[in-house]
Amino acid sequence: MELWQYYRILRKRKWLIVVGTLVCVGIVAGALYLTPQKWEAYTTVMEKSLGDEEVTIFAPAYYLQFDPKMRLANLTQLVKSQTVLQRTAETLWRLQISSDPERILSTLNARPLGATNILMIMVQSGSKEEAKATADVVAVEFMRFYNELNSGGAARSKQFIENEVPKAEKRLNDVREAIREFKEESGAVMLPRQTDALIQRMAQLQTSLTQYEMQAQQARAAVESLDAKLQDLLHFPETRTASTIIASNPFHQSLQTELARQEIELHKMLKDRTLEHPGVKALREQIAQTRAKLEEAETTILNSTTETTNPIRDSLVQTYVSSHVAYLSADAGRAAAREVIASLQPELQSLPAQEMRLAQLSLDEQATTNTYTLLLQKLDEATIKEQEAENLSSIQIVDPAQARPANPRKTLKVMLALLLAPMLCAGIAFLLNYLDNTVKTPAEAEELLKLPVFAIVPIARAHSLVDGKHLPAIGTSYQMLSTNLWIGNSEVQGRTVLVASAEPDVGRSTTAANLAVTLARDGAKVILVDSDLRQPAQHAIFGVENDKGLSNILAGQLALKDALKPTSVTDLLLIPSGPLPANPVRLFRSPEMTKFVSEVNDLADFVVFDSPAGITFADTILLAAMVKNVLIVHAAGTVPRGAEVEFRTRLEQVQANLLGAVLNMVRPEDSHGYYHFRSAYDELMQDGKYRAALAPHIPGAVSEEASQEGDKAGTTES
Repeated sequence: MELWQYYRILRKRKWLIVVGTLVCVGIVAGALYLTPQKWEAYTTVMEKSLGDEEVTIFAPAYYLQFDPKMRLANLTQLVKSQTVLQRTAETLWRLQISSDPERILSTLNARPLGATNILMIMVQSGSKEEAKATADVVAVEFMRFYNELNSGGAARSKQFIENEVPKAEKRLNDVREAIREFKEESGAVMLPRQTDALIQRMAQLQTSLTQYEMQAQQARAAVESLDAKLQDLLHFPETRTASTIIASNPFHQSLQTELARQEIELHKMLKDRTLEHPGVKALREQIAQTRAKLEEAETTILNSTTETTNPIRDSLVQTYVSSHVAYLSADAGRAAAREVIASLQPELQSLPAQEMRLAQLSLDEQATTNTYTLLLQKLDEATIKEQEAENLSSIQIVDPAQARPANPRKTLKVMLALLLAPMLCAGIAFLLNYLDNTVKTPAEAEELLKLPVFAIVPIARAHSLVDGKHLPAIGTSYQMLSTNLWIGNSEVQGRTVLVASAEPDVGRSTTAANLAVTLARDGAKVILVDSDLRQPAQHAIFGVENDKGLSNILAGQLALKDALKPTSVTDLLLIPSGPLPANPVRLFRSPEMTKFVSEVNDLADFVVFDSPAGITFADTILLAAMVKNVLIVHAAGTVPRGAEVEFRTRLEQVQANLLGAVLNMVRPEDSHGYYHFRSAYDELMQDGKYRAALAPHIPGAVSEEASQEGDKAGTTES
């Protein structure tokens, strides 16, 4: 498709583009200016990282040792993680801060501030207080989640130990009370050295078992805590490009060196040799080849790239794996300790009753004491780890939440709508043109009807040539039609022409009348026969009586010469339809019709017959069989429904002579001829004389008075 065709498509639907643009811009502007004021709340947080002056007992977290920029990018993702969003929504709902927390959190955004380690958290809401409260809750929940990730399960381990310490203390007191009561009942009993050694060994094994169990419980707590957090961090990128090293291409450098050597050698040879010397020619060819290779070679090459992994993901995975390994190791040690204790239990059972009872109580006391001491030691370690995790790296709020009116960027959005709306409407126009399968242009009409188009009649409000209230282009269109009939007179079988159409309401009767008027004004003697005995229109067009006409002739009630009626156009006579018969087909099949066609053919240069719709009534086929010459009228802008092909087949069956076609009601933008005609008549239309005759959507119409003057002048010339 050429550019002018695109232009015509856009021009044809220019009102769609204009109105659509106004509607789109109006909707955008209305939505922006009628929407209630939004409030934007923002708070800033900062990560407190490990300093050089701080001393730690345990190794710092793995991810604290990496690039601060990537840590800050990871913190941005943590703010928008599902865990933080879910906890924030639950808190907002529980505190009755918002009735729709998900709507507010959908506006959540977080971004680093420049080259700092400060993070800005922003939310939007229709209420100022609601926005501020939401921003504060997001910051608090983010801090809590960050600390949980940073501690790596230390908090859960500490909580487990704190729960076990009171239990161990109670067991120790119970065992000591039992020993005291036993000694009071049975007196002082001393255990042999062998039994005392057995008790010491079993106590050590019992302590080891307790230690393994505590390690297993701590590792299990860490695994369970990290497992949920790893699921929340699956969307984090695994790797990123840390650095790229670009090096000079050694091959390029060697070519430069070789080229320099060859040019020096050529300079030496030219001192005592000419350019035509074979050695000089060979050296110059080598120089040209070296330069060609130098142009093709890359100046630099990619030497190496360094990929680094995500530190937070790696830290969690590493902690998760080490915790899982610690759990398996503690579980294996726990099983081994139980197995050794079970093997020593028979030796304890073989002691005398009182000695065995005292030995068992002593074993319980020593094991419980060791367990209690171990729990206190582990509690201190867990407390130190938790405090170090909070001190070494934690989130601190720099500024509490502040609220300000959100900037909707109304002007920018309206300008974007003004820019994009015409593009959208133009796309819709092209889509409608692609989906439009109506016949619009002469080329499409010729392809449909398989006939040459003799004339293209533009659409207009006033289109009759009889009263003079017509568009000037209407007259030129029918002059083109009459000219084609004059030129093709050798192909016309006789002097009769039937104006027919497949479907109704295509301007068939007007075409027949205007063709007759044009032929008469061109100097021919013309008879117009209104053979449409269904809905006759010629008597109304020319303003004559229809009391007698063709139906009377075919019924044998009237002679031909008595039916001829003069019109306002010189050399044009009209035979009206006459009274409408009950069965027009019967009249057209009668011998009187054959006789009428033969007689009227000898009375004029051209005899134009009007007809009803050919696809609906059989009248047109009978007329075509007798008149022979057929001119088909088709209206532009109609969808082909197969009636045109069916009507043409019927005409061919009666051996009608199909002369050509007239494309009626053509839009100006679909007709090249009318476009250039209107351009040429711009100067004549500037005075406004012709504007009244044009359709409302066609600029440049003519007035009634000027048209009548032109029609009178044409009549005088005829």
